[in-house]
Amino acid sequence: MKPLRNGSRNLTPKQRSHEMGISARQLPVRLAPYPDEVLSSWIIRHAAFYAVPPLAMLQHCLPEVQSLRTSDLDITESQVVRIARMFSADPATGLRMTFSNIAQSSRRLIASEPRQLCCSCSPITNELQPVLRSRFLGWRITCPLCGNLLQNTDGVPAPLPSVDITIVPL
Repeated sequence: MKPLRNGSRNLTPKQRSHEMGISARQLPVRLAPYPDEVLSSWIIRHAAFYAVPPLAMLQHCLPEVQSLRTSDLDITESQVVRIARMFSADPATGLRMTFSNIAQSSRRLIASEPRQLCCSCSPITNELQPVLRSRFLGWRITCPLCGNLLQNTDGVPAPLPSVDITIVPL
């Protein structure tokens, strides 16, 4: 392509978006996110639908992101906007699917893999099971969606924390 006088090139919209690392085309099929679903789970479900590896789907949307875990923990607002555009979704929905609302100092308390589940809210479908954000938050006792007690991933109810109460006479 021939450079213009000012040194820039005359790029078509598709060329411009690819140079910026943004795909101009939305995916033709959009899978709706489940309530409380984590972003990486949503990406994995799309990848399964299109029969591509999850990391390939992520890097198709965000070439600079190297892992699915990064998409949950350390994604920027502009990256959320790009992935939401790719999946034809509202950026606010995409942002709620991440752990960006958790303080940086507390992110080390987020489990590296799902540790618990809610038997009431875990959707039972014929497709790939979504992973909910609450499954990574070990400090939660109850489900944020329905309020039922969470269980360990082995199906055993999580032990309730013990609290010592001392009554002091007035």
